[in-house]
Amino acid sequence: MKKESVSPELIKTYLLETRSVIFRVRNCPWNFKKILPTLRMSKDNARLLGFNSIYRLFKSLEDLYYALIANDILLTDNLQNLIIEVADKLYECCNVLEENPEAINFLDVHAYLLYCDKALAGEIFESKNLVNPKKSIPVAKSALEKPIEKNEVIKVNSSNLVSVINMQEEMIAHTYIIGNQIDLLKDAIFENDTHSLKEIHKLLSNDSQSLQNNLLILHDQFISLMHDDSFLKNHQEFQGFFIYSNSEKYLIPSQFIFDVICANPLSYITKQNQKYVVYEREDDSRSNSESEEIPVYSLSSLLPGKIVKNKNVLDTILLADYQSQKIGIIVDSMQKFVSIIKKPMPNCFANFKLFQGIAFDEKYDMIPVLYLPEIMKKFRAQRGYDIKKFEAYTKKHINKILIVDDSKTTREIQHTILSGNGFLVDEAVDGIDAMEKIRKKQFDLILSDDAMPRMNGDIFLENVRRMENYAKVPVIAISENPLKNADAFVCKADFSREELIQKINEVLHE
Repeated sequence: MKKESVSPELIKTYLLETRSVIFRVRNCPWNFKKILPTLRMSKDNARLLGFNSIYRLFKSLEDLYYALIANDILLTDNLQNLIIEVADKLYECCNVLEENPEAINFLDVHAYLLYCDKALAGEIFESKNLVNPKKSIPVAKSALEKPIEKNEVIKVNSSNLVSVINMQEEMIAHTYIIGNQIDLLKDAIFENDTHSLKEIHKLLSNDSQSLQNNLLILHDQFISLMHDDSFLKNHQEFQGFFIYSNSEKYLIPSQFIFDVICANPLSYITKQNQKYVVYEREDDSRSNSESEEIPVYSLSSLLPGKIVKNKNVLDTILLADYQSQKIGIIVDSMQKFVSIIKKPMPNCFANFKLFQGIAFDEKYDMIPVLYLPEIMKKFRAQRGYDIKKFEAYTKKHINKILIVDDSKTTREIQHTILSGNGFLVDEAVDGIDAMEKIRKKQFDLILSDDAMPRMNGDIFLENVRRMENYAKVPVIAISENPLKNADAFVCKADFSREELIQKINEVLHE
């Protein structure tokens, strides 16, 4: 799973689990035998989610713990301090991930990895050299809490600011003049004074033009101020497309958009109650081309507003790619590609998952920024409903899969992969929970971890094989080691999306 495709909800879940592991590592560095299973789980999930800095730190801790268990190294005070320092760095990584996921893999963790390698090799090292007096990591019961943030300070050149304020005052004065002219215009219309109408119209036109020119100049000066300011300049990287849907303006981030095309609605292909557009893709030499059928959806079906009656002859389609799935998003129209400042949505809009922030257009209107992964999820749900309804008529079977794992992050990763490939998915937190579910529902496949509380994978599969209706149901062990009664094994530490789907198709004989 690529880092840029990770949803905020999944990051939040991962951080909750990972901070709990870090808390245990930091406060009980000697209890490595009990900590190792959960540490390994957080490490594997970090690799799957693409958080390489976190993965490498966890991998170094894991290597130290294995060496301690094998008595290859001794747990000295110096080594305990090193483990604590690595845990503090992991907590710092979690804070960065929470604030800015894009920056997580730019953190410098080289020094920590080097000291862990020295400890493994039995070389002399001083863990106190890693201590940064400026850092402040909570170490007591508040380890799961986020440190108090300080407000950013924006610095602007005062002379430039005075110029902007003076022009703003001139514009305010112009609005009063124009307001007075509008009153005179109303009186002239009421009295049917043709001569006054012409004079007032001329004055009103000139002042309106002057106000518009001043507004454009002020806009340029304001933009120059933002470029001078280091804080705002760092936020200039956000890019996207201004589009219209149901007569409302939105911003779609360019992060997941790989092309924008126009298509005739009559040229769509319909399969299983789903419309597809044929996308022609040329190679670099433009000598060869490949065609691909991509499902298309109308953005207006998800968003409020007034439906456009006079539709265009050709549909404007933004082609998006998220988690190896491509869809086409039909919009009413597209205005332009922009590079702007984005701000997060206010807390009161936290439940509106379709939006990820707000931006300002050239008129300083607030424009909602659409969160494309959630939109694509909604579209897939619509499509899933149509496919289920179609397949209910054709009697086609949809394979049902049960995921059994005590890590919520792992379950969400696997659930995303499986549901994206057309499977119906259910989850269980351990063997006992899974037994309750398989008694109520017949699954076509089970994915099971091994190390779980209450009932581990081996005991769970022994109980499964005693059930007549599950004696031949295929089971794939996604764990550190193969399970006795499983039909296939996928190593949890280094599996990929493609490998998992291939293994599932093999055991299901698809």
